[in-house]
Amino acid sequence: MHQKPSSKFFRFVGLVSLALSSTLLFNACSTWPGSGSKSTLWQVKGSHNSVYLLGSIHVLPATAYPLHPALQQAFNNSQRVVFEVDLNTVSQQAVLREFEEVGVYPPGDNLEHHVSPATIRLVKQVLARLGISYKKAIRFKPALLGELITSRYTELSGFREDLGVDRYFFSQAKNTRKPVLGLETVRDQARVLSSDDTSGEARLVEAIVSLPAAKAILDELVIAWKAGRINTLDRLLNQDEWNDPKSFESMFLQRNQKWLPQIERFLESDGNYLVIVGSGHLVGDHGLVRALQGRGYKVKQL
Repeated sequence: MHQKPSSKFFRFVGLVSLALSSTLLFNACSTWPGSGSKSTLWQVKGSHNSVYLLGSIHVLPATAYPLHPALQQAFNNSQRVVFEVDLNTVSQQAVLREFEEVGVYPPGDNLEHHVSPATIRLVKQVLARLGISYKKAIRFKPALLGELITSRYTELSGFREDLGVDRYFFSQAKNTRKPVLGLETVRDQARVLSSDDTSGEARLVEAIVSLPAAKAILDELVIAWKAGRINTLDRLLNQDEWNDPKSFESMFLQRNQKWLPQIERFLESDGNYLVIVGSGHLVGDHGLVRALQGRGYKVKQL
């Protein structure tokens, strides 16, 4: 039986692929749902403005476009665009430097010294299928290698970082010269990945055994995202709340708690903001939408 991918399957695919694709490893149209449908977008009313919260899918297939018209309208109505990280500062070199610091073994060390022979055999098999150089891959610690394997699989399945929601609206922001902000830094994101290093081998194996079922889950995720099916997104993205509470806390809870005061400051400003973060940060009992509602803000799904 194939293991169902957990929410970790989707967490850093876009950012990791930016830094570590061809540079280090690799050898080798639908319509939006009908009129009246919801999107994965919320409007939060401030005293003088609105903050739009858009749940992102960081990698998408070309068939995910065109996007729901409400997303473009929110961009057009906003004076500033906010991402998880300021994409103006995200270069391949910068991301590579931060992820190498937490996820790459020093010279003279490699993966073979830290995981079981059975895991090494599994890694060799999947790398061969994905066209990834084993010699280069064993430089990476287990947690980061799991992310790289996931990134390569999603790319081969037609899901591309340059088609993700973040990149789509970042390009528009540059073209229209709208200010771009970030809620955290690349270093912050890299540290999230390093926080589960002690169980890295288990996470690496999980990433590999999840691959056979992953394409169907990715397809289901995109369909739910396009139609604004919040309960389905919560089920797909927030499984770790129960399966792996420690990972859920570092990936979602702690970051949401850091982002919430920033979003509240946006709500006290003049001018509208479009905040684009991973969909898992918005949905569910511990998502930003529920947190803002709990603080008395009027929040409407568009």
